[in-house]
Amino acid sequence: MKYRYKIFVLIAAVSLIACKSVQAIPSSAARSYIVIDADSGRIISSRNADEKLPIASTTKIMTTILSIENAGRLDREIEVPAACTGIEGSSLYLRPRQMVSVMDLLYGTMLRSGNDAAETLAAFAGRNSTEGFVTMMNDKAAEIGAYNTNFVNPSGLHDENHYSTAYDLAIISRYAMQNNLFKQIASSVKYTAKSLNTTLYNKNKVVYQYQYGSGIKIGYTQAAGRCLVASAEKEGTEIIVVVLDDQYWFNDSYAMFDWAFENYKSYKIVEKGQYAGNAPDGEPVFINDTFSYLLTEEEKGKIRFETKITVPYLVSGMDLPSCGTYNIYLGDEVVHTGSLVYN
Repeated sequence: MKYRYKIFVLIAAVSLIACKSVQAIPSSAARSYIVIDADSGRIISSRNADEKLPIASTTKIMTTILSIENAGRLDREIEVPAACTGIEGSSLYLRPRQMVSVMDLLYGTMLRSGNDAAETLAAFAGRNSTEGFVTMMNDKAAEIGAYNTNFVNPSGLHDENHYSTAYDLAIISRYAMQNNLFKQIASSVKYTAKSLNTTLYNKNKVVYQYQYGSGIKIGYTQAAGRCLVASAEKEGTEIIVVVLDDQYWFNDSYAMFDWAFENYKSYKIVEKGQYAGNAPDGEPVFINDTFSYLLTEEEKGKIRFETKITVPYLVSGMDLPSCGTYNIYLGDEVVHTGSLVYN
């Protein structure tokens, strides 16, 4: 099969104004950290991001998103198993056989960081098997590319075999924050839990202390130190910061956000339905997805777009016949590959 190649430079992405250089990221006390674009996943700064470390209650990010995906009706009330009460550490002080709504448990897990709430969710969403739920946690981590993560429990209580990395936590958090309900929970300052007859306040100060804060979870044990996964959104650009074992966890994350917003911005590079050229039979073909990428002013002029238009063929799961692929380059590096379709 012959291919027809067409190369297009995105004029809209070219900047003719003077470009300022990117300043160095502020110093951090974190043993490990990473700063990524929540949209594309681009890493813009990191240190020791692949080091396996204890992660304390940031574990509950995975517990919560999996519970949302697997617990069914979230407004139902469920019975708290006796085995899920009296858990050490942060707690909602649940009682055996107490009836609590799944939604209140989700908020209690994220905002209050209740270990008993996390255990109750795991037992319920795991079909009465906490061990089965932990297996689901590890399977999901592998599925989304968090290969250096191993969960032993749903709460984050210390265990030598319970660990992750700053990079993996960023991937897990990016996945979770794409769920609207999860993001709503993670960004809440407070929540009225009717089935618990109480108001829960978010321990994550990012959501009310930092001007652009949008989530997501803190964690602390003596072994893990102070761990924070934080997100902030400004003018359509959302950044995720992970700091592990950092005594200045909040201030360091705020400085990283300020640095990122000062030097980077998310740009829509292509949009679904955008014209991309003509197929060999003369028919127009179009971009099949929308892609945005985090760029500095200087990098905007280094973006280019290349298509490989082919004879149409059907692809399983695709509504329209594929007419080839396209690549987005930043300089010589491919940062995104997508498909082309007939309109």
